[in-house]
Amino acid sequence: FDFAVNGLLSLHMVVAFLVAFILDNTVPGSKQERGVYIWSRASEVANDPNFVSEYALPSKIARCF
Repeated sequence: FDFAVNGLLSLHMVVAFLVAFILDNTVPGSKQERGVYIWSRASEVANDPNFVSEYALPSKIARCF
């Protein structure tokens, strides 16, 4: 167990994730102040023509789906 925890905590990516997760869930503030509000409107983004034109499948492939 100690070997596994030591291995995980020696990775900078895991430590950064843990710090970000803890701060995101403990720091007070509204969703807009923390920047979380943008992720709650995913259905509106799917209807945005700028987003759809950039990330849509090519027209010939889109016909199959």
